[in-house]
Amino acid sequence: MSHLIAYPGLAGSFSYGAARHQFPDDEVRGYETFEEAARAVADGECTYGLLPIENSSAGAVLTTYAILEKMQLHIVGEALEPVRHQLVGLPKAELSRIRSITSHPQAIAQCDEFLSTLKGVQLIPGVNTAICARQLLEDADETRAAIASREAAEFFGLKILKEDIHTSKVNTTRFFILSKDPQPLYSPNKATVVFRVNNVVGALVQVLISFAISGLNMTRIESRPVKDEPFLYFFSADFEGEMDMNHLDRAMESARPFTSDLRLLGTYRKAQT
Repeated sequence: MSHLIAYPGLAGSFSYGAARHQFPDDEVRGYETFEEAARAVADGECTYGLLPIENSSAGAVLTTYAILEKMQLHIVGEALEPVRHQLVGLPKAELSRIRSITSHPQAIAQCDEFLSTLKGVQLIPGVNTAICARQLLEDADETRAAIASREAAEFFGLKILKEDIHTSKVNTTRFFILSKDPQPLYSPNKATVVFRVNNVVGALVQVLISFAISGLNMTRIESRPVKDEPFLYFFSADFEGEMDMNHLDRAMESARPFTSDLRLLGTYRKAQT
């Protein structure tokens, strides 16, 4: 059975590459924003969607967590995509004449070492690497460049001004595969939960202990501010271990007394590097 897969951006974006690699036999469809891609899954327009959640050098993509907190979507898989950034420009552009560079903020952060060597160049955040590459054609300004993939450069007929400008040579982005259906794509060995802790001493420690005594190993924890509630925080955490629902339910029930909100975002198979 063929599926329609949503991703943010255009053909040539890193999200496009991840979608094609994970679902080689299915049709993929790009959306301009993360939220539009997620909404396509929530509304049943697409079966699955891929959203980036973390980069190995630039850290968490908080926009994706914000979407998961407000939409009824489930994480059913994860994917790891190697990321190689190129500085691209119009066919007659020259690196020495570039005065502004645009790309997604994560891509800019992943290329900080190279970008710090450029003097007098303005960095302009954009919505997506491939969309920023396409914008060069529309602007027709040879003093502008974008950070994008080699595939995007080829797709839009752009010139690579500088190859492999990412700071980390093992630069990798982790993607969540999302669905309306909570059924994981493969036998799960990993779970992601979000929670707020009660305002009592040791509440966070008690939550983590509750999972630990259930035999679940925490591999990642992230905090981020709660919207419209200054200096209050949501936590998200990844756990690995036995992921049958009875086992996981017991761990969550043990942690629940120490939280004001505890939700399972999904169980899924850990991606292999």
